[in-house]
This record gives sequence, structure tokens and C-alpha cells, in this order.
Amino acid sequence: MDLRQLRYFLAVAERGGFGAAASALNVAQSALSRHIRVLEEELGGALLVRGTRGVSVTESGKVLLDRSRWLLGSLDDIKAEVQTENREPSGTVRLGAPSSLADIFYAPLARVFAARFPRVQFELSEGLTEEMTDRLLRGEIDVALVSAPRPNDHLDYETLVVEQVFVIGPPGDPLLRSGTITRKAFNALPAVVRPLSRNPFPLTTPSAFRVESMTPLKQMVMDGLGYGLLPFSGIHQEVTNGTLSAALVPWMRADRVLALPRGRPVSRATRETVTALKSICRSLIANRKILTTTRSGRV
Repeated sequence: MDLRQLRYFLAVAERGGFGAAASALNVAQSALSRHIRVLEEELGGALLVRGTRGVSVTESGKVLLDRSRWLLGSLDDIKAEVQTENREPSGTVRLGAPSSLADIFYAPLARVFAARFPRVQFELSEGLTEEMTDRLLRGEIDVALVSAPRPNDHLDYETLVVEQVFVIGPPGDPLLRSGTITRKAFNALPAVVRPLSRNPFPLTTPSAFRVESMTPLKQMVMDGLGYGLLPFSGIHQEVTNGTLSAALVPWMRADRVLALPRGRPVSRATRETVTALKSICRSLIANRKILTTTRSGRV
């Protein structure tokens, strides 16, 4: 039994006769009849009942008819998927990330795709990790790049990098001069600018401001309104040009995670996006724009 025989049988059964099937398949009716007889002999019984008004399908023929439709349909799907993979990726990829990650990943990602995959379009959004994972679950974005997301049975996570975290202050700040802060000094900070989502500071630390975006947080710190916390990737430019001072917080880390919806089909363009994000991350580490640490917090 081969695929050609199944296609011939399907054509005869669906068109109700050898003549109509032969015409549709563009083969001789005698050749079509011969293939069906060979198939019946192999399977050990009649698949069709021949009559003066055409053919009807036997009980065993109905089983073969159902399985043939499923098998041939699956083969068509496989062919379409492989052909799609062999073509240049296209379509729209919707990517979401917090501002601290969007600032360092979005522009390099756009450059990569403009050069390699110009038919792919992007919708790049920013928001808190909780917002991005919620949007991913609702199907509003295709992939998210987030920080330490909460476990979810409907999302697949892959850790991209584990970053060092720094407490930041205005230029030349004496509390940060040593380059590393102790727990005692951290707990005694006079004022802080808290992130809007999660609070890594002691509850007793004074704070008049809570912000969602990294850019205003850094500006408030520069203006002396309080200390902040960010991974090095978010402050490398300011530390290099001297507009911020920073000290490592050895017991903290920032888990940067790729999130995809579990069980949802992933397009070729989205897979290429994930590959590009991993490559960009390796480049940022190599250029020391990201400083990594282990999960235990060791540098």
C-alpha cells in the first residue's frame, strides 16, 4: 500500500465512480481500476461495491476512507510547514519587556532583523514583568523578556542571564565609594526611590517616590532624591560617564528570563527573535554591558 493507491481510492470513493475519479486524476480508468484491485487484494477484502450507477464504500472501505483523509491531510500540512520554514521569515512579532531590558535589547534586535529578515515587522512594548506575562497569557504578545517572573503552568521560561544588582546614587556618593555595600549600610540608606512592582528595600527605609520606568528612576537618583537599585546593564553608560555612582549588592541578583506561551504554536519569525535575543545577550556580556552572577549570588 502506497500513497498513490490511497489517493486513487480516496478519489473514487469521494466521486462515487471510476470515470469521474479518472478524469479528476488525469489517469486512465483501467489503470485506476487496477490499482484499486491490487489494494483490495493486499488488504484482504472489497473496499468498494461496484454497481451500474457507480460505486459505494464497504464497511472496511469506510475505515480506510477515514484514515486516508487524515493521513493525506497530515502530509499536506507537513509539506506546507516545511515550505514555510524554507522561506524567509515574515509576519509580525510582538515582543514585550520592562524598560530596563527594552533599553538594551530593542535597538540591537531591530538592527539584526533589518539586515537579515527585512520582511519581519515588530511591535515592541514596555511594561512591568507582571503586565508582560499577563499580556502573554492573553495572546496580546508573542514573547516576553522579563525579570524573575512568578511560576505559571501556562508559560515556558528560559533563563537568559543572571545579572549583578547595584545600589546607585549621585556622582561621588561616599556611601558607595567602596564599590560594594554591606547589608548594614544597605538597611541604613537614608532614602530610596522604590520600583513600582516589587520592593527590595527594607520597609523602614524612607521613600517618597515609586516609579515604573528606569529612566525617571535614574534621574531622581542623580538629583539626590534617594538611592535606587538596578542591574549593571541599566546603568553602565551613567557609571562610565560619571553621572551615577554604584556599589554591588552581593546578595541580590536579577534573573532575566525569556517567556513563551506553553502549547501555543510559535512562528518562524518568533523563533528567530528568540535566537537573536540570545546572541545579543552574549554580545552584551562580552562587552561588559551586562555583569553576570550565579544563582547563589556569587560573582
